[in-house]
Amino acid sequence: MRSGLGLRAFRLRARTAGAGAGLAILLTAGGAHASPIFELVGSGQGTGGFSARATSPSAASAYFNPALLPYAKQGVEVGVFFLSSQIGIEVDGRELSSACGPGGACDVPSVRGAAPESYRHADGSPIGNPPLPTQWLEQGHVPSGIRAEDGLPARPRQGDGSGHAVLPYQMIGLVAPVFGERLTLGLHAMIPLREFTTARSFYGDEREQFFSNSLHPELYGDRLTATSLAFGGGSRIGKKLSLGMAFTLSLTNKAIAPVYVSNLSNLNTLLIDSRIGVETAVAPHFGVVYDPTPDLRLVMTLHTPRAFEIQSGFEYTLATGAKQGAAVSFTHDYMPLTLALGGTYALGALRGHHVSATATAYYARWSDYKDRHSERPVSDYSWSDLVYGTFGMRDAVGELETFFDVTYQPSPVPLQTGRSNYVDNERVATCFGAEYKFPLWGSHIRAGAQAQVHWLPRRHQNKIVAPPGNYPQLVKDEVPDDAVDSLGDPVPGRAGLQTNNPGFPGFASEGWLVGGSLYVAILY
Repeated sequence: MRSGLGLRAFRLRARTAGAGAGLAILLTAGGAHASPIFELVGSGQGTGGFSARATSPSAASAYFNPALLPYAKQGVEVGVFFLSSQIGIEVDGRELSSACGPGGACDVPSVRGAAPESYRHADGSPIGNPPLPTQWLEQGHVPSGIRAEDGLPARPRQGDGSGHAVLPYQMIGLVAPVFGERLTLGLHAMIPLREFTTARSFYGDEREQFFSNSLHPELYGDRLTATSLAFGGGSRIGKKLSLGMAFTLSLTNKAIAPVYVSNLSNLNTLLIDSRIGVETAVAPHFGVVYDPTPDLRLVMTLHTPRAFEIQSGFEYTLATGAKQGAAVSFTHDYMPLTLALGGTYALGALRGHHVSATATAYYARWSDYKDRHSERPVSDYSWSDLVYGTFGMRDAVGELETFFDVTYQPSPVPLQTGRSNYVDNERVATCFGAEYKFPLWGSHIRAGAQAQVHWLPRRHQNKIVAPPGNYPQLVKDEVPDDAVDSLGDPVPGRAGLQTNNPGFPGFASEGWLVGGSLYVAILY
C-alpha cells in the first residue's frame, strides 16, 4: 500500500514539474496584445490625455479613435512615459471567531504532523484540493528525512503581495497620409523598457495558499507591463464626417511540454522537450467623427474585447510505458467591449486664448471578465458593467496649448464578502500638460510634457462565514465537519470553519498611481 501511495505522489510531482516547465517555456513567447495601459493613462503624447477619443488628433488616435487620424498632422512622435504604482493591501488579523472550531481558531490543523492531504470524508471519499496546515504556511515545514532546502518555506499571509512598481515606457507614434484626407494611416505603441511583458497568474480564492498566499491588485500589477500596439486608418467622408478602423494584436500562445520521467524518486532526471506555437489575430476598433458645426465635434468609438491567452499543456511518459497529459488555460490583460460617446465644443476666443471643453461617456461590459486562470466570477459575485465619464478643457494661445482632464471610474468588482478575493478600487484621476510648437531646421516641432495622478480610495471588506449547508460562493470550509485522519479518527478542531483563504476574515486596499511623460513630434 505504501508503495502505491508513493507512486501516486511521485506521479503528481511529475505532472507538476511538467506543467511548470510548459508554462515557463510559454512565457518566453510574449508579444503585443490587449491594451490596459492605453486605457489607464490615455494619450501620453499630445494633448489628448484622458479625452483622446474626442479631441486632439495625433498618432494616439490610431488606438483611441482612428476617425480622428485625417485631422492629425503628418509626422513621427517619440517619447518616454513613467508610471509609479503604489497600491497597498492590508489583511485583517485572524482573530478568534465563534464561527470557527473549538477555541475560536479558523486555522487548518495538522494531525500527528501529517498534512490534510491524508484526510478523508467519513465515507472514505477524498477531500478536494486539501489545504496545507496553517502553521506550515506561517512558519514553514521540513518533513523528516529530507534536506532543509527541499522543505516548504514560510509564506505568511500577504508576505508576497504585489502592487508596488516604477515602470518606464517608450512611446512611438506615426501619422502618414496615403491619399490625403481620403486615407490616413497611424500607429501608436507603448513598449515597457524593462521586462518586455509579464504575465503573472494568481488564484482569487483559497487556492492561492499553495503559491504566494497573498492578495494582488486584479486590474493593475502585471497588466501594466503589457506591450500595447495599435495601427489603423481613417478616412474623411465629405466635410463633416470621418470614419476609422484600427486594430490591436490579440495573441494565443500554445505550448506543449513532453516530459520523460525515468526515475520517479529523482525528478532531477526529467527530460523535457517543447512544442510552441503562437496564433495571431486582431481585435478591431471603430471610430466615427461628425462635425455638425464649426464649433462642435461629436464622436463615437467601439473597442471590441481583447486579451492575451496562454494555453499550456504537458505530456509525460514514465519508464514503465505509462503516458498521461493535461492542459491549462490562462487569460491575461483582458479588456472588455467598450462603447464611448463624446464631443468637443469650442467656447470661443478671449484675449488670444482659444478655449474648448470636451466630455466623453463610456460603457464597459466588465460582466464578461475572465481572470488570469480563465475563470469567470461566480454568479452571486459577478462583475458589473460600468458607465463612467471624462471631462476636460483645452486652452491654446499662440503656439502654446495646455490641457486638463478629470475622470472617475467606479469599480466593476462587488464587495468580496465571499470566497473570491478580487482586489479593486474606485479610481479618481486627473491629467494635465502643455505642448509648444516651433520651427527647427526646416521642420515643425511639437514638444510637450504631461503629468497624471490616480487616486484609489480605501476600500475595506469583511468575509461572510457560511452557515451550515452548501454555499460554494462563500468562504470554503477546507476541513469538512466529517473529516477523519488516516486512521479513521475524527480530525481535532474539524467543527466550524477552517480556511487558509488569504482574504479571510477581511482585507483593505488603497493606493496611488502617478505618471508623466516627455515627448517630441517631428511634423513634415
